Amino acid sequence: MTYAYLGPEGTFTEAAVRRLAGPGAHRSVPLPTVPAAVAALRSGRSARAVVPLENSVSGVVPPTLGELVAHAGELRIDAQVTIGVTFALMAPAGTRLSDVRRVVSHPHAHGQCRAWVERHLPHAETVSADSTAAAARALAARGPGAEAAIAAPEAAERYGLTTLAHDIGTRQDAMTRFVSLRRAGPERPPTGRDRTAFLITSDRSAPGVLTGVLGELSRRHVSISWIQSWPRETARGRHHFLVEADQHIEHPGLAEAVVAMHRGVDSLSLLGSYPYIVDREVERERAAA
Repeated sequence: MTYAYLGPEGTFTEAAVRRLAGPGAHRSVPLPTVPAAVAALRSGRSARAVVPLENSVSGVVPPTLGELVAHAGELRIDAQVTIGVTFALMAPAGTRLSDVRRVVSHPHAHGQCRAWVERHLPHAETVSADSTAAAARALAARGPGAEAAIAAPEAAERYGLTTLAHDIGTRQDAMTRFVSLRRAGPERPPTGRDRTAFLITSDRSAPGVLTGVLGELSRRHVSISWIQSWPRETARGRHHFLVEADQHIEHPGLAEAVVAMHRGVDSLSLLGSYPYIVDREVERERAAA
């Protein structure tokens, strides 16, 4: 199976691919952006696309939500995995921390490391990159200078960089949730640890829509794990709502709720029923907390 993912090599998304694909044979194809990974899936060049959905510190990843909304009829979430993330500051050999005047990384990494950068590099400019590994790779061919990257620790070894500082994230328990996407088709059978996601659109008032959705699920004892709004391009002041419930679509209570929810909204699209995986290291950290 071929997995397209947000690259280049050395991103946290690559680690998510390894966790989702398991020990069997698979091919991983790094691509520069989330839309590029999704485009590879939609065109048939890959069987899955693995992209980040949400970080516990910086929140949702807008390009992923945008792709889910834009292609709701074509895509399904196939699986989710949450992994712990740590960040390091790295630069070409010979660069000193006192030399750094520009720090390059993905916007979410900047958000998670802002406090450290402001404390230790108060005069440094922050510059955005498509991914943390892209920021590290861009420095690989350069000599020592005034630029450093924030990325996963393994990116320093992969791209031949020197680590200037370890564990620079604001929270040591930071986690990122990744989704594996596939083309639309029948849902996987229940595993006992599943979630189901929907895209809901309505021209009625947002409070009324959400109240109705929550009520139908609550009456059937179905828990909601996540709600996110996304602006509609064609209706100013109106939103799509992405809702995630803690059951498989075959669960009787959820299936009944979906029928009832259809009556209260303009459209409801299934985004998938899928197993939810938490990396074993994250589970151990939670148990010890």
